[in-house]
Amino acid sequence: MTKIKLRQLLFSVGILSMLGGIACAQESNSIGTITFQVGDARLERNATLIPLTKGMEIKVGDRLRTGADGHIHVRMIDSGFISVRPSAELHIQAYNYAPQEPAANRVVLLLEKGVARTISGKAGEAARENYRFNTPVAAIGLRGTDYVVQALSDATRVSVLKGAVTLSAFGPQCVMGSFAACAGPNVRELAAGTPHAYMEVRANGGMPVIVPPENGKQAPNNIAPPRPEEQGAFDDRHLTSALAANSLRATQPKETITAPETTPISPVTPTTVQTRPEIAWGRWSSVALQDTPTLVSLKADDREITFGNALFGLLRPTGTPQLPTSGVISMNYAQGEAYLQNTAAGSASALVAAALSNGKLSLDFNSRQFSTNLDATVAGNTYALYAQGKIQFQGALYTDASRSNMNVAGTITNNANEAGYLFNTSIAPNQNLVGATRWKR
Repeated sequence: MTKIKLRQLLFSVGILSMLGGIACAQESNSIGTITFQVGDARLERNATLIPLTKGMEIKVGDRLRTGADGHIHVRMIDSGFISVRPSAELHIQAYNYAPQEPAANRVVLLLEKGVARTISGKAGEAARENYRFNTPVAAIGLRGTDYVVQALSDATRVSVLKGAVTLSAFGPQCVMGSFAACAGPNVRELAAGTPHAYMEVRANGGMPVIVPPENGKQAPNNIAPPRPEEQGAFDDRHLTSALAANSLRATQPKETITAPETTPISPVTPTTVQTRPEIAWGRWSSVALQDTPTLVSLKADDREITFGNALFGLLRPTGTPQLPTSGVISMNYAQGEAYLQNTAAGSASALVAAALSNGKLSLDFNSRQFSTNLDATVAGNTYALYAQGKIQFQGALYTDASRSNMNVAGTITNNANEAGYLFNTSIAPNQNLVGATRWKR
């Protein structure tokens, strides 16, 4: 038995052991419906291959298989969408949607080979911490809504159409048998702010590498392009209503979230179109507090989501910014918000406010590099955070892990008038600093 097949077997056993009653309860229930199929498209259920037809219901445990000309589209019970493209195999390990109890939501998908596109539904949006998309060598966590994955025997590639995702190769801090998003220094994030880029990670660990658009010939969408029917398969307006529903559920404080008594730096709260900052952030609906803006409340036609971390999504103006071609710009720290997050079992959502100070951000357009420093003070301790990395296509900021002690994902607005980034770093076992910042000239 190969190492990859062995890992898949152990993964399946681990998932079933952990999810137990959830998986069993869902096995007899429909979790989705086939909305489109063409070419060689089959379903494997209980070791039996069944030809697919439009309108067929799918269940937990099913495998969707396609041949060289096959395409399958599935609409899930939570309004999510899955497209399985040619020569692929997708195993639905778990899919539990509990509208009245978001913490009970569980989604675990395993793309064993080929290319698949996933648009997350209400289950993932309400409980992103319980969402996992796996391949034989890596785990993908949810930060947004729409992404495409390619699973190879020795590598995984992912591109993002909307929102953001995290990617990590399996290893000591990212085990196959878990349904939670991976954490640790080898987790990297990619957002839709860089169209046509993709992120790749190889087997046996290592840091995921972001491949810029100019080198993106091997992007999943190019390897297995979508059919025309896929372009209109999902209505974005439904996603907006789903996020809004989550926002309404979040108007009462979560019992598992400890709201800080004082917030050292106030969250960005835009007032009018004329005076609001260009960069803004809001909390994901699943972790929103009564007095903090949600991401969906800040989103507008002239704003797009670029990056996300465990708490926040970052927004910037839509369109491609025009950036300086040379020179060095020192940005002034404007606002920030940060928390110490305890990720130990049973305490994953406990938050303690951190104060941010001594912020510095330098943008070197001669070498297309950035550097930033930030002090975070929490629970009587001050942590000196720093990061360096590249200014990439469309003004996206990506961290070079070898020169940083925090992961930064950010963006620059037109003419470098403003910048913003989200950050996260592990300061101790089961303790992460998570935050958002805004900068201006």
